[in-house]
Amino acid sequence: MPHYKNFTNATYAPAPYLHETSLADIEAGIKKLAGYVKMDKIYLETFRSDILVEREKMEAIKTLFANAGYKLAGGITTTVVGPLMGAMCYTDPAMLKKLGDVSAFTAELFDEVIIDDFYFTNCRCESCIKAKGDKDWAAFRLELMRDVSANVLLKRAKEANPKVKVIIKYPNWYESFPACGYNLEAESKLFDGIYTGTETRDPNTTHQNLQRYLGYFLPRLMEHIRPGENGGGWHDLYECDLEDYVQQINLTLFAKCRENMHFCFPLMLAWPSVYMAAAGATSDEIDGFLGEMGEPVGVAVYKPYHSVKERHLYDFLGMLGLPLDPYPYYPADASVLLLNEGCADDGEIVEKIKKSLQGGAKVFVTSGLYAALADKGMRDILPMEVTGKVATADTFTACGYAWNNTAFVKSEAPVTLKHISYSTNDLWTLSAATTPFYSHPVLLRGSYDNGWLYVLNIPDDPADLYLLPAEVLTNLRYEMDLPVTLESGARVGLFLYDNNTFILHSFQKRTGVVRLRINKPNAQLTQLAGIGRLGGVGRACETKVNRGEDESVFDVLLYPSRYAAFRID
Repeated sequence: MPHYKNFTNATYAPAPYLHETSLADIEAGIKKLAGYVKMDKIYLETFRSDILVEREKMEAIKTLFANAGYKLAGGITTTVVGPLMGAMCYTDPAMLKKLGDVSAFTAELFDEVIIDDFYFTNCRCESCIKAKGDKDWAAFRLELMRDVSANVLLKRAKEANPKVKVIIKYPNWYESFPACGYNLEAESKLFDGIYTGTETRDPNTTHQNLQRYLGYFLPRLMEHIRPGENGGGWHDLYECDLEDYVQQINLTLFAKCRENMHFCFPLMLAWPSVYMAAAGATSDEIDGFLGEMGEPVGVAVYKPYHSVKERHLYDFLGMLGLPLDPYPYYPADASVLLLNEGCADDGEIVEKIKKSLQGGAKVFVTSGLYAALADKGMRDILPMEVTGKVATADTFTACGYAWNNTAFVKSEAPVTLKHISYSTNDLWTLSAATTPFYSHPVLLRGSYDNGWLYVLNIPDDPADLYLLPAEVLTNLRYEMDLPVTLESGARVGLFLYDNNTFILHSFQKRTGVVRLRINKPNAQLTQLAGIGRLGGVGRACETKVNRGEDESVFDVLLYPSRYAAFRID
């Protein structure tokens, strides 16, 4: 029987560990982990870095885990000793034979096999240079890996075991997929299932620039790519303090991933037991209320296949309290859309935007997208110019129309923004950065037919979005017509579901109060999870005001790095 109602807890055992560790020590590890985390499933890896676990030992290992109640699956990491990151050369006949042999061997042992996220190429050997010809590296690699997937890896696996289900696990570094040959568009259809990397680790110190929101955003994108078949979210312990580790689990499960993959079995045993205890307690806690949350929803986001401009910007925007719902295709039926510069890869994007506006939608575009499309029809919608000039400011206005920019607020530190030139009264600034005797739009709005087009000015350093005053961020959120709007600074996550439930998650280092505006009169909040008020057990919210006929207002106390879940009644 599964331990959890809403997901499966899984882990992974790499080939070097299985190859080098005695059966007695593996069995002891199973017993130790069981004291902390309820595990339902394990992926047993046959191959990594030229290490192949021999068949007889793998059969014995399978018996150990099966006897402990684990569901079994296989795993392959397609790495060899030597090259950068250990990536194989997929134009080398010897490497292709090895890949096919390992694939067939693993399929003989398991009816389900996952391919770990080293299934990419960064090889520029003489053979690859010759095979590439006049193509750019991304185009060459995307086609190469599609071909290898279909005609080597999957072909050999299916020949060895026609029942085998082969899953491709995609990494967290999704903006670099094309450069390394991860063909998300083609491979997601070739394989029997997909899996998602949700390991964001410590965003302050890692060179990948992965923001915590990625752990929610990427599996939701994968869910729209392969509805019902994004198998799970995969997080790990590397470069994590305890808060980082737990938050990775939180967002993996908030995204409704079907499996909660803890990488990896030996690493969990080697790290301090408090990490194992936290993994177990977090799984138990979230399973207690996750079934009450519906399907995730939010502002529709377009992320075209193979697009890479404004890298990871959506993850930064999600950390501003904007609930995002990402699609690999243009979400034409959405009433509110958010589009970054990567959407310029769609040659029909301007016409699609016009059609949305004509249908009455609100379309938010970044300054990067506007600049990329300015001479391709965007000026026909709203005439303005994203100039090559910049301005650095620490004073902002966020008054909309009513008070003619009479209220001024300070940012946490100076922010450098692009200067946008526009015609007053044709367009209107909803918030602006101010320098002495000049202002620089942060959020602009103009009408087109039945809709509204907004231009959001993105700082040169996207992390500077976190410095913007709460009033500026709140102005942006209000314009998106959300059922719940936050009045707070950055680094507070809002996760919306389609049954009037939501989760707030603080990514801040201090306790704070977040004001919520619910677009429903006389609403009540029922807390489903989270810590009660300081000084005792109780609800972490209370009604402060009810302004007008269309909203209810609450203040919620959020603790550092913690979350609270609610139902709107």
